[in-house]
Amino acid sequence: MVTYETEEVGQYEKTTSMDGRFWQLSALAAILGGVLVAGVGLALFTVLNEAEFVYADPLGAIGFLLIMAGLPAFYLRERDWFGRVAQLTFAMITLGTVVTAVALPVAIYGPGIAFLGFVLGFFVTVVGAFGFGVARLRADVQPRLESWLFVAALPVGLPLAYGFTTYVMGEGADPWAGPMVFFGLAWVVFGQRLERTRGAR
Repeated sequence: MVTYETEEVGQYEKTTSMDGRFWQLSALAAILGGVLVAGVGLALFTVLNEAEFVYADPLGAIGFLLIMAGLPAFYLRERDWFGRVAQLTFAMITLGTVVTAVALPVAIYGPGIAFLGFVLGFFVTVVGAFGFGVARLRADVQPRLESWLFVAALPVGLPLAYGFTTYVMGEGADPWAGPMVFFGLAWVVFGQRLERTRGAR
């Protein structure tokens, strides 16, 4: 009897430890991925030259891969309040992020035509993020900062990047820079929240 109870306690501690590592690694992936994506987005505001893209592109690719790794934890942490709109828009975020995370490295190290996959995938991502952020605000899920960052990615980030690069830098380029900044920051906020709560609701 004592042996059975000891084994049971040991198994519980092992499961709890594994669960804790999952949330910790997911939080780290979300934070690092968000920082990289937002950082590359900010760098794009300066209208990078070809040599600078050699460094920016791989960092962006790593950022999206890390965000993709954080998606399961995001779903598990948020799913309790999901309605139909949230389910649909989160599916768009997931699909778009996966396509973006796969297409960008392929475009960097393979056929350049794969960059169209990045553009399409990221567009689907930010459209989904907009709808998801609105649904999250309507459900009054805290913190609301995450929701507003998701919402702002497309309608604020896109014209901001286009206007800044066109009228300040003198060369309209990389309109997805603004959406990347807001989308990346949303993941930083989520990762920090996840780190504080370790998945607790």
